[in-house]
This record gives sequence, structure tokens and C-alpha cells, in this order.
Amino acid sequence: IAERSTLIDMIGEWVFKRACADIGYFPRRRISINVSGEQLKRDEIVTMCDRVLRETGRSASQFIIEITETVATAATPEVLRRLEALRGLGFHIALDDFGTGHCGFNYLKSLPIDSVKIDRSYIRSLAHDQVAQIFVSALAQIARIQEIAIVAEGVETEQEFSLARTAGCSRFQGYFFGKPAPRDKASALCVAGREPLALTA
Repeated sequence: IAERSTLIDMIGEWVFKRACADIGYFPRRRISINVSGEQLKRDEIVTMCDRVLRETGRSASQFIIEITETVATAATPEVLRRLEALRGLGFHIALDDFGTGHCGFNYLKSLPIDSVKIDRSYIRSLAHDQVAQIFVSALAQIARIQEIAIVAEGVETEQEFSLARTAGCSRFQGYFFGKPAPRDKASALCVAGREPLALTA
């Protein structure tokens, strides 16, 4: 319902304001924010983010904007321009769930992105599926040339972590490193150095 109306813009602004408030509890970390395709169809996404950053005194470099494969494959020149504008403000742009749709390696050249998050299904299959092994390794090699970070999603075991790292992933997230927790508990874990460098709003 929100996607079919301007309600998504109001929700998006509320989420970003909340993220700006919460980031103060997580020094030297980034918070990830999901942005929908509908939000990227309008220039308001850029002006809103810029305005909220000014109001809160936060830096765009403290946040990661995540887009899905569906958004990437349907991106018009206007959407790409808005992504470039957000990146120009200092946001880190991430392509989420790579490998679940029709987003090919060629998109790594055309999209203004800083990181690619490999879908959990590939990470889970690394131990026994040669196709998954080749896919992740090839993606890592291409991303390295493009200076794009590769994130392994859904890492749950030490074996998955080891295999993903060997395949070329440079960043990792999943229950192997920590489970979702209330803000205060997550903040305490960060201070203790036991949390990954990225958090999700």
C-alpha cells in the first residue's frame, strides 16, 4: 500500500530520521537503510536526505543506502541520476541480494554502487555447489577490478565464513557474527568490539 502512494516517502523520512538519531550510539559504524524503487522515482528522496542530514548534523558517510536487484534492473536514467546524487552527498550505495534476480555482472559497470551483497543462498551452497563457488569467485574478481566491495550475506557458520573469504568476499554479515538486538544492547556490543561495522535500520 505504501509503495503505491506517497506514504512511502513519509515512512522513508521517518526511518532516516530514526537512523540519524541512532547512529550516535554506534561510533565508527554505518547504518544500512533500504530505499524502494518508488522513492527513487522522485527527486524528493535526494532533497529529503540532504535536509535531514543538515537538520541532524549527521554525515552521509555514516549510512549505507541499499537497493534491490529489482530496482537496479528497472533503473531509468532518472533513477541512476538520483543514485549518483545520493552518492555525491556521501552515501555508500549497496546492491542487495545479488544473484536472486536478473541482474548480471554488466550492472556492476553501469550502476553507481560501492558494494554488492551476495544472496545467502550462494553462501550456503559454497561447500557443495561448484556453480556457487564459480559465481562468487567470478563476482569477487570483477568487483575487485571495479573497486566494489563484496559482502557475504547470511553467514551462519565458521565454514561459510572461511569459504566466503577464500572465494573473495571482503565483508560479511550474519548470525555467525551476531544476532539482532535492541539498540542499547547492540551499542554495548559495538563498544566492546564484538559487532560488525554495519548495522541495519
